[in-house]
Amino acid sequence: MAEFLKNTTTTLITRIMTIVLGMLATVVIARALGPQGQGIYSLATLLPGLILVLSNFGLGMAAVFHVGRKEYPAKVVFGSSILLAVTIGVVTLAGGAATVHFWGSALFPGVEPYYLYLALLLLPFYIFFDIASSILLGLQRIGKYNAVTLLQPLLFLALAVLLLLGAKYRIGAAIVAQTVSFAIAGGFLFLMVVGEIGRPSAKFSRKYFNDAALYGLKSWLASVFNFLHYRADLFLINFFMNPAATGIYYAATRIAEGTWLLSTSAGTVLLPRVAAETDADRLKKFTPFVCRNIFYVTFLLALAVFLLSRWLVVFFYSEEFIEAVYSLQILLIGNVFISGWRILANDIAARGKPMVNTYIIGVSLLVNVFLNIIFIPKFGISGAAWATSISYFLVFAATVFVYGNISGNRAGSVLFLQKEDFKFYRNFLSAALRYKKL
Repeated sequence: MAEFLKNTTTTLITRIMTIVLGMLATVVIARALGPQGQGIYSLATLLPGLILVLSNFGLGMAAVFHVGRKEYPAKVVFGSSILLAVTIGVVTLAGGAATVHFWGSALFPGVEPYYLYLALLLLPFYIFFDIASSILLGLQRIGKYNAVTLLQPLLFLALAVLLLLGAKYRIGAAIVAQTVSFAIAGGFLFLMVVGEIGRPSAKFSRKYFNDAALYGLKSWLASVFNFLHYRADLFLINFFMNPAATGIYYAATRIAEGTWLLSTSAGTVLLPRVAAETDADRLKKFTPFVCRNIFYVTFLLALAVFLLSRWLVVFFYSEEFIEAVYSLQILLIGNVFISGWRILANDIAARGKPMVNTYIIGVSLLVNVFLNIIFIPKFGISGAAWATSISYFLVFAATVFVYGNISGNRAGSVLFLQKEDFKFYRNFLSAALRYKKL
């Protein structure tokens, strides 16, 4: 527990700093480009993110799982994953360019093809980052994982400020800034991984590929559904409305997603921890403890953001984005539920059952898209926010039920604080006070 808390705390601090840096970069871009430009930028960079999710086939999750269980040497996992990533990268770049050429205007109305082509340059760096960071995560080198996770947004912020100040084509400058930041951070990431495991194996392991594909494909579809679950509303807002409305809604999502900090941090640390855990009784108690406490802390954080929502939108994005306030408040409701889901989903995946998450997310995605199609034409961006929050609640409720059947835990152990939680907080506070006196 102590090691988990330490890793979660350092990851949380890193996530906070990452969110702050990312938020500042978004603020720089939004204030330089306005709602219309912000919307075009967010849609253009959404393309390589979508292609990555569609084409990575769960290689990152498979690497975390197999390295965490020590089933293969990390050198073999890293080397084979890189060879696969290079192949996938070449194919997806060509496929992405063809998609923009033939269907870019239909899929991204209002976005010039030039920006979509430029954003595709992000793709190879996304792929490498996903693979290499998974090795550090599987080894539970949380400190190094956090360091490189923080480096990229720091570079992005610095480059965004420099490039946007003097660039004539400012949307393109923002995309270039993000690409260069990933390239530099990727170089440092490679050196970190090599420092931990040595040079990656140059020989492709067919056996690892078979096992990675078996696990990865199960988790891959879940990651596809998950990405679409988070971002389908941006596509649909642009389709039914315009890039300016998309930019305003994107500002709301950026602030709302700040409440994910604790759950994403804990979930990141939880997956390799559960994968490596051999004591079934300890595992049965551990995940519910994490889930229920994350859930209530996230609720308090979301409540604070709700009360400050108008001030936060104006402070970060200016009065031009004031329409984002109501959507932000609605999204905060769903974000509380998705925080609990993230913990349980990582536990289920670490038990070797990623397809369970796939089924749940798939159904929730259909609900999300269906509600967006109904709500956006009637209610605008606030309708998209309601569709998202409703689907987040449904995915959490379904996962609580399924997790209970898999783990043998009752729903109450996941949803409600227990006596041992208050004892834990009391002991933690006492230890903190003693440390302060020293």
